[in-house]
Amino acid sequence: APLAMCGRVRSTLGADQVAAASGGAAWKNPDQYEPRYNASPGASLAVIRRAESGESTSDRVVETMRFGLVPSFTDPGAKVDFYRMFNARSETIAEKGVFSRLLQQRRGVVLINGFYEWAAERAGSSQVKQPYYLHLEGKGGGSEGDVLRCAALYDRWKGGGGGDLVTVTIITVEASEPLRWLHDRMPAVLRTDEDVAAWLEGADDRPSSALRPYGEADMKWYPVTTRMNRGDFEDPSCCERTRRVAEKDAGSVAKLFSAAANKDEATGEKKPPGEKKPTGEKKRPGETPPAVTWSRTPATS
Repeated sequence: APLAMCGRVRSTLGADQVAAASGGAAWKNPDQYEPRYNASPGASLAVIRRAESGESTSDRVVETMRFGLVPSFTDPGAKVDFYRMFNARSETIAEKGVFSRLLQQRRGVVLINGFYEWAAERAGSSQVKQPYYLHLEGKGGGSEGDVLRCAALYDRWKGGGGGDLVTVTIITVEASEPLRWLHDRMPAVLRTDEDVAAWLEGADDRPSSALRPYGEADMKWYPVTTRMNRGDFEDPSCCERTRRVAEKDAGSVAKLFSAAANKDEATGEKKPPGEKKPTGEKKRPGETPPAVTWSRTPATS
C-alpha cells in the first residue's frame, strides 16, 4: 500500500535559486528559513504568494512558512499539529471549508529541491520500505536540477503568542503515469511561469486547470538510503543515489550462486535442471535499473 504522500521534501535552496524561481520577488524573512535535506511537517519552506496592498512594489513576495497548515480559526493556545494538514487533495479543496476559504486570497507556491516517496519492496524473505528521491532534471542534469514549484494554500494563525504563525499545505493530484508504480498521488507541480501565474492569480473557488499530474521526461528519481526512514535523519546523503536494498540482497544471492557454480565446475557436478540464470527487470523511465534476481525451480520429471 502507498505510504503517506508528500510529507518529506528536500528544502536546501540558496537565495539565488529562490530569486530565480520566484521571478526576483523580494524574500521577506529569509532569516527564518532553515535548510533541511529531510524536511517534514513543521519545517520551514520558501513560498511565493501574492503581495498584500502596500507590501511590495512587486505583485509577488516570498515568505518563509512552516510546513503543515494550521487554520486561522484554530483555538488560541491550542497545541499545534503540523501533520494534520500538510497535504490537500486538488479534487476536494473547493468542497472542504478549511481549504476553500483560502482559494481566493491565500494561494501560494512552495519552492523545494525535490521530494521523497517510499515503495514497499521485497528483499529476500522480508519487505523493506525503500525511499526514492524525485526531482526535476535541470539543464545541467544531476540532482540539483531545477527548483520544484508546487501549488499550495497558506494561512495565518494569531493564537500561538509571539506573532503570527504562517503555515502552508502542498496540494496533491493524481500521480502521472510514469510515477504510479511508486505512489498514487504527487505534488501539483507548476512547471512553467504560465502555470505559476494561473494558480497565483486565480481568484475564484474552483479548482485550477494548472493543477494536473506532471510526468514529463525531466522528472527523475532514484533510490536513496533507508536511513531516510527515520524522520530525524538529517545529512546531505539523504538525497544521494544509492543501490536499492532489494538490489543489494539480490547481489549477495547472485554471489552465492556464482560461488556454487564455480564449485560445480571444479568438481564436475551437474547443475540442477530448471535453475534459472539472472534476468534483468524492465527499467522504469527516469529510474536506475532495478535488481537482478535469481531463483531456483524444482526439477520436473
